[in-house]
Amino acid sequence: MTALGIIGITDTMPTQQPFQPDPIIQPPKDFFLSRFMLPDVSFWQDDPTTPQGINFTKMAQVTRGVIIRAGQNLWEDIRFKASWSNAKQAGLVRGSYWFYDSRANPKRQAEKWVDVLGNDPGEMELWCDFEDRYGGAFTGWRHWFDFMERLKTLLPNKKLGVYTGYYYWQELAAGVTYFAQYPLWIAAYNSTAPRVPPIWENWTFWQFTDNGDGSLFGVESKNIDLNYFNGTEEEFLARYPQPQTQATLIAKFGDTLVEYRRVS
Repeated sequence: MTALGIIGITDTMPTQQPFQPDPIIQPPKDFFLSRFMLPDVSFWQDDPTTPQGINFTKMAQVTRGVIIRAGQNLWEDIRFKASWSNAKQAGLVRGSYWFYDSRANPKRQAEKWVDVLGNDPGEMELWCDFEDRYGGAFTGWRHWFDFMERLKTLLPNKKLGVYTGYYYWQELAAGVTYFAQYPLWIAAYNSTAPRVPPIWENWTFWQFTDNGDGSLFGVESKNIDLNYFNGTEEEFLARYPQPQTQATLIAKFGDTLVEYRRVS
């Protein structure tokens, strides 16, 4: 990738198009009955004063998937490894997300995420969570670009996705078409279809509440985030048909050792 210019970036970087508002479309009445639902969780769903963690076996009785927070900044979520393993044992389709933090170098954040996943990147996309309001040195979509491109270099066969909110995105990245190649996980806490930034045609997941019934999904917190998949349960399972594994390979070129990670 070439360096940034004085008045802008070169044509190797994503372009920003003029903002064009999109209409809000009301969903059909049977929308909520036909959409598959799953939670996302983090250490907030675990009570540190009790020995038990999230009961993923109970969760698997009411859903087929879960998205788990892997970390933020350069920190691993303290409950990630246990949750990741236990969700797999319960037979849940798993996705992970990373809360992008503008106070830390985006490439180092990507590397930390890959390191945390180890040889088990999960079945769903890696969801890049863009909602940061820390105002750090790495604020903005140009740094999100670096974050995602580093992930693609480290895990070239692993699919990525974008989590964000409509107004946040329009404030910081309106019209940046680079991100349209990734599926969208949109946050919108309302009872009507979410507004989608115009670069996307539709959403893949919709986080519609942070006030779900925690006990129903086997977590220790009273509330839990809940998400609709834009399709049926059968379509969800068809999208993520097989668990993925990641192998670490070491190749030697002369006196230099090069590490590769292969997803299969």
